[in-house]
Amino acid sequence: MRFVVLPLALLTSAAAAAEPVDCDAIANTMAPVELTYHDGDNSSVAHVYRDQSGNSVVWIKTLDGKFVAKGVFVAGILATGETTSAYAGKFKSSKIKYTVEGMPRLFDRRSDLKYSITHSTVYGDGSTDVSTTTYSYKFKSAGKEAVGPCMLDVVHGESDTVNEKTGKTAHTYGVYFPQLMTGMTGKTAEPVLDDIKTKFDPMTMIP
Repeated sequence: MRFVVLPLALLTSAAAAAEPVDCDAIANTMAPVELTYHDGDNSSVAHVYRDQSGNSVVWIKTLDGKFVAKGVFVAGILATGETTSAYAGKFKSSKIKYTVEGMPRLFDRRSDLKYSITHSTVYGDGSTDVSTTTYSYKFKSAGKEAVGPCMLDVVHGESDTVNEKTGKTAHTYGVYFPQLMTGMTGKTAEPVLDDIKTKFDPMTMIP
């Protein structure tokens, strides 16, 4: 963890310029929301754009800003994705089509569920890959909790996954916010929310 010491004048200026969080807009409207969170030493920022139909677009920046991804969700189900990175070669960029089986529309994460996601990927170098991952989701708890300065619905769960092509397994911890139509995922433990905003600069892909 890195600590940065700033002059008092800069700290005072930053505090004065900070925008208050509009909790009513977060909970009761479709206002865009920014979430900053961390899993271990890895920090991520997510931008969530919601609409009344239950569709959403989520942008995520992670790996010290070296990776940016955009996902399009239809009725809460991941449909397409696009990634860019600061790396060269195959993983410079990708476009992905997702086929989800076994997940109901607008799944609220409040029950156990087994489902699968097939990823059809075209990488930046033109190579392609198709793989399927199966998920065994376990609901843990739900209730009203403090999310930054706001009280929101929060659902906790965990998932065991298996990549059917490679046999690789993983266990992840999830925190889902129904009102935001999105959540946070951690590999080592539940991810920790660091900040929530309703005013922010839109994220863009890495050139």
